Amino acid sequence: MRLLTLNIQEPVPGLVLPDMAADHGEEEAARRYRAIVVTTLRQLRGLTDARLRLTVEPGDAHEAVRFWLLPRLAGTWQADDGVFRSTGWEIDFGGNSADFPIHAFGEILCPHLGARWVHAAMLGLGRTTRQVIGPATEGGEYFRAHAHAATADLPPRILPELPVIRSSSHWHAALDSALGPALKRAWEEEG
Repeated sequence: MRLLTLNIQEPVPGLVLPDMAADHGEEEAARRYRAIVVTTLRQLRGLTDARLRLTVEPGDAHEAVRFWLLPRLAGTWQADDGVFRSTGWEIDFGGNSADFPIHAFGEILCPHLGARWVHAAMLGLGRTTRQVIGPATEGGEYFRAHAHAATADLPPRILPELPVIRSSSHWHAALDSALGPALKRAWEEEG
């Protein structure tokens, strides 16, 4: 089984998307942040042979994020030793990473990072490549994965660039993309 870790902030006005908050106010920035997070996670639904791990900031906000987020992803969940499962989902909020031979990190503000994209990106990881890197269009990364047992002589794989939503212009570009209807729907749900 693979582990995909995404960092998530408690979506409190004033703590998320400062560039958007400067343009549209802290409440609207928090609403947009929530919509981006929900859209990204909905895109990851059905990722096979994988668990999503959400690392929450601040560290004492796990429960608040769970109560906000999980009902937006699925109607019912089963909890088993800190792992929450529903059809198409297996999510935890921290724990031991040693049991996962492949560990990936994704950007929660990149809703184009879907289950099919992640699955295709990790094909051959550990056999033909030692790591996979997804550069974001305006710097940084939206994805990075590595296989613990891969030999050092295997080359890395570089993925095509994808956008990360951090500003109002990024938001509007995402609304104009194929993901626009899903992002708008999530934004309306957060209203």
